Amino acid sequence: MSFDQQLQDAITLFQQQNYDAAEERFTALATSYPDQGICQLYLAQLGILKGNGSNHIESLNTLLNLLPALSDGHHILGQCYLQSGKLPDAARSFYQALMAKWSGEQPINSVETKHRTPKPKAINFDSDMALQLLWQVLAQFYAAGIYAFPTAGTLLGLERSGALLPNDKDIDIGVDWIQMSQAIQLLESNGWVEFSRSYNLINPRCFRHSSGLIVDLCGYGTNEATGEAISGLWMKEVPFDWNRITYFPAISLLSKVSPAGPIYYLTSPESILESLYGPNWKQEDPYFDTIVCAYNLKGLSWLHRCYAYSRLYEHWRNSNIEPCKRILDSLTTKLPQDIFLKKLANHISSINNPKISERKKRVLALGYFDLFHIGHLNYLRYAKSKGEQLIVGVAPDSFSLLSKGYGPIQTEIERKTLIENLAEVDDAQLVLARMDDTENAATWIKSLDIDTVVCGEEWQGSSRWQKLEAILNSMQITVLYAPKTQEISTTILKKRMHQNYYESMHTPKPDH
Repeated sequence: MSFDQQLQDAITLFQQQNYDAAEERFTALATSYPDQGICQLYLAQLGILKGNGSNHIESLNTLLNLLPALSDGHHILGQCYLQSGKLPDAARSFYQALMAKWSGEQPINSVETKHRTPKPKAINFDSDMALQLLWQVLAQFYAAGIYAFPTAGTLLGLERSGALLPNDKDIDIGVDWIQMSQAIQLLESNGWVEFSRSYNLINPRCFRHSSGLIVDLCGYGTNEATGEAISGLWMKEVPFDWNRITYFPAISLLSKVSPAGPIYYLTSPESILESLYGPNWKQEDPYFDTIVCAYNLKGLSWLHRCYAYSRLYEHWRNSNIEPCKRILDSLTTKLPQDIFLKKLANHISSINNPKISERKKRVLALGYFDLFHIGHLNYLRYAKSKGEQLIVGVAPDSFSLLSKGYGPIQTEIERKTLIENLAEVDDAQLVLARMDDTENAATWIKSLDIDTVVCGEEWQGSSRWQKLEAILNSMQITVLYAPKTQEISTTILKKRMHQNYYESMHTPKPDH
């Protein structure tokens, strides 16, 4: 049986949630075909499901060093870091997944993989049954002296219409953080079972009823300095300010009669809902992502970044454009200096928007851009002035090794990342063909839908560019030559560095 056939069999087991058998198949494939990185991606996902994603961090980093444009690989690595509590590393990996997807590189295997963890089987959310269960649980908490109350989406539905939200998937119950252990014990004594390790969180804690219904127990504490109530998504054994923390007006409860008996309910539910969902909380908003866009989040913590970047990536990958826009609107407001996110927001907004997506003149600039300096910036600004979209081709390390016998000081990934984050640049790609490989170079340039190519004036009249220009002109692609910035170049910078180093080593040190 071929590798592709064996791989598809393993994928089928994975999609059927037959995880033990899938892991056995992928492990065997990874042993027999060590160069097939796709097996590592599936094994890492299986590790995440079992709670040991940290075991796959090293192998994923090795894979991504070889295949840095593998966007799903960065996203899965982010999940492994997140599960391990390494939130800064997780946020950077999720962000890198967005950047890699932006670069538009192809998957590592010709088989359509869709290596995503299958979602739990959908529960037919019976609102009436869920509401009865809500009253029952709240009444049990009341009888036990546990201060618990409807919160978040459950409270939103009750206050909007007196019922649960029709598109909901669970019930949300707030509980005094001090009484969280007591509340958990009561649920477990009534047959509730913790669901999916509560997604590696200590708040909220998630439990599943025999009917399939899930309850999120959301702990609320008090900020002693301000008197505000605090809740959110918290992880164990990480600095508290790394968590996604939400702030509410002080919680005040009253007793209320429900169909199942007396319960606790918020004295001022409107103020709690407004703090979370904003002043227009009564209006339906199907694209509002509470985890990312809640109004009562202060700043952008590491865990908040993880959820924001990860959810944005998932929505973008699945072509859910409206949720992408809402998340990007929130992110660009909180991170106004992040040029990449602004570019991504413009790109997402242009999808299915005829006015924005009208054909724009595309310009290609080429270079190594090693030790980026003012001459490079002037060159890129000149190129951008010749069109509306600037695409930059960054020469890979291998080109320098072949032509010069040594590589650039900065790696191709470092150089490309710097370039694509410049305000003048709309996209950056690693060059796939040397310019003296005339036919392949012209084919690659044409594939980028380029109107104009701009290169440095030092190449004007050279043999390689005379040949390439003739072919590009036959493709209706114009070639222009940018003026050189005098008295600056990467070579000059290297000489300065050598000179400074020499002088520092031979200058007598003052006595103290």
